[in-house]
Amino acid sequence: MKSKTSLTRRGFITSAALGAASASVALPAAFAATARGRNKLEAPAGDREPLRLHRNETPYGLAPAAAEALKAAVDSKSYRYPIEEPKALEESIAKRFGLEKENVLLAYGSIEVLKMATEAFCNSTRAAVVAEPTFEAVAGYCPFVHARAIKIKLNSDYKHDLPRMLQASRGAGMIFFCNPSNPAGSFIDRDETERFVHRLPKGVVLLSDEAYGEYVDTADYESCLRHVKEGRPVVVSHTFSKIYGMAGIRIGYALGRKDLIARMAKRRIANNPNQLAVAAAMAALKSDGEFIARVRKMNSEVREYVTTELSAMGFKPIPSQANFVMIGINRPAQPVIDALKKRNVLVGRLFPSMPEHVRASFGTMNEMKTFVREFKDVMAIQASR
Repeated sequence: MKSKTSLTRRGFITSAALGAASASVALPAAFAATARGRNKLEAPAGDREPLRLHRNETPYGLAPAAAEALKAAVDSKSYRYPIEEPKALEESIAKRFGLEKENVLLAYGSIEVLKMATEAFCNSTRAAVVAEPTFEAVAGYCPFVHARAIKIKLNSDYKHDLPRMLQASRGAGMIFFCNPSNPAGSFIDRDETERFVHRLPKGVVLLSDEAYGEYVDTADYESCLRHVKEGRPVVVSHTFSKIYGMAGIRIGYALGRKDLIARMAKRRIANNPNQLAVAAAMAALKSDGEFIARVRKMNSEVREYVTTELSAMGFKPIPSQANFVMIGINRPAQPVIDALKKRNVLVGRLFPSMPEHVRASFGTMNEMKTFVREFKDVMAIQASR
C-alpha cells in the first residue's frame, strides 16, 4: 500500500500521520494509555471507538525519537528519492548486529521480506513448507511463483512440528516459521532451533520471521541471527511495526547470508522504503532503547495479568511470548468473536485449523481489564445457551 501522492501532500501527512505520531513524543503520555481519546473506555460501547485487539498492534504509540525524526523528515526529506538514506540505515543495522551491510536488506515492512524470499527461493518444483496455522503471507505468495505451500499442523503443544516440517522439506525451496509463532504465541527454544538448522536439507533455506522477538522474556529463546553469522542457509525477518510502533509507516528488514540477500534484493521494489520510514527507523535504533525496554516490561505485565485472569475463569490460554494470546474456549470461536465485536471489542479472526480458539492482542492494562470484563460476560452468555 505505498502511496506516492501521500508523500507530496504535506497537509495530509501533517494532519493525519504526524498528528497520531506526535501523541507519543512525550514519553509519559505514551504510557498513560493509547493516544488521548482513541479509546474512551469509560463511555458506553456505542459512543467509543472499538477496542482494537485484532491486529497485534502496540497500544503505546510510536517510539518518541522516531516521532521527532518523522516530523523533521517531512520538510527535509520527503521530496527526495530514498537513495543514500536507506544505505545508511542498512549500515546502521549491520553494525548493530555485527554484520556487513551486504547481509542486510530493507523492505516495506517484514511482509515484503516474506514476498522477496518466496519469489527468490520457491518455484514450480521447489515448495514452501509452512506451519498451520501461521502468518499467511508466504502461502499467499506461493501461487504467484507457481509454488506449492505444504502446510504442517502445529503439534499438541501448539508449537511448530519441526520433525514433520523437516521431513516435508526434502526437495523444497524454503521452510518458513514464525518464532514466536503467530497466531499461537508459542516459541521454539534455542536447542530445538539449533538442531533444526543443522539438519536442513541441502538447497533449503530457512526463513525465520521474528516480528515478535523483542517481546520475548525467556532465556530459552534465541534469534536465528547466530546461524546467519555462521553462514547457514538462514534468513531472519524483522520489523519496526510491532514494539517500535511503526505499523502504519511500513519498514522492516532481512538479515541473511550475502548470497541469499543478493537473490532476494533482485525482487525488491525500487525506491523503497520511503524517506519518512527510514528517518523514523534510524532514530529509533539510535535513541529508543529505554522506550523499548519499558514497552517490553509493560507487555509482560499485561500478559501475566490476562493469562492469570483467563486461567482463573477456566479457559486455556496458550503460553505466549508475543504481544497477544490465543485462548482455548472449548466451543466454536466465531460466535464469541461476533459477540465481542457487538460490544466494540475487536479480536482476531477465526483460524480454521483452531476453530475453538480466540486470539486477542494486548493493549494497555486498562484496556485489557475492559477486555477481561467483556470476555467474561460474553462467555457467560454463551454458556447459558
